[in-house]
Amino acid sequence: MNTIDQNNINIYFKNSPIFSGLNELDRIQLEKQSNINIFEPGDTIIEQGDDSTTVYFLISGTVHVLDYSRSHRAITYASLNDGEMFGEMAAIDGFPRSAWVCAISTCKIISLPGSTFINILKNNADISLKILAKLSSRLRLSDEKITDVSLFGTEQRVCLELVRMTKLDAKTKNIYQIKQMPTQANFANIIGSTRETVSRILAKLRDDQIIIKTESGFVVPDKKQLEKRAFL
Repeated sequence: MNTIDQNNINIYFKNSPIFSGLNELDRIQLEKQSNINIFEPGDTIIEQGDDSTTVYFLISGTVHVLDYSRSHRAITYASLNDGEMFGEMAAIDGFPRSAWVCAISTCKIISLPGSTFINILKNNADISLKILAKLSSRLRLSDEKITDVSLFGTEQRVCLELVRMTKLDAKTKNIYQIKQMPTQANFANIIGSTRETVSRILAKLRDDQIIIKTESGFVVPDKKQLEKRAFL
């Protein structure tokens, strides 16, 4: 492993909300077992049904976690960005992979053997609790999305997903942004619609100045207006 990769791994685990509490000796052992891989857009990182137990940590880039319906239509469960962890379920329960994970942009990813990950959980109650909290959060989000599909129309689901993706700009503290916006096809998969429908709704939201297109995504001038649109 080259020095740059080693530094990237060191920085990731030192700054990770989950692993930052590790003592120096445990973190060094964790880093020794880690490797960095680069995935290009469209690459498959995890294949559904595979028996591998590797756990992944996203240094940079965007991935989608997806499955296919009975009609063979892609359904995106989640869109994960910088700092996120994925693949931990197979390491924990030992069952085959439950979904596909594909790179949407160029991704730099740390891979860690599942056995090493489990040993860390066994020896660190604090980290185990943080992992449980992460899994609980994802389950709640999945429940919300299931509710959205059953109760809301397509435009409402678009607005609700945009609200979830909206973040307060760290520099200005008063501008809401949506960065790393997925393609319209991928966004349609997330909310259970079609690319054409999503394109039409986003165009309508832009015309109404609910969202403003930028080079990297969208600016949301008034988040409350977007929330109000979601519940019309």
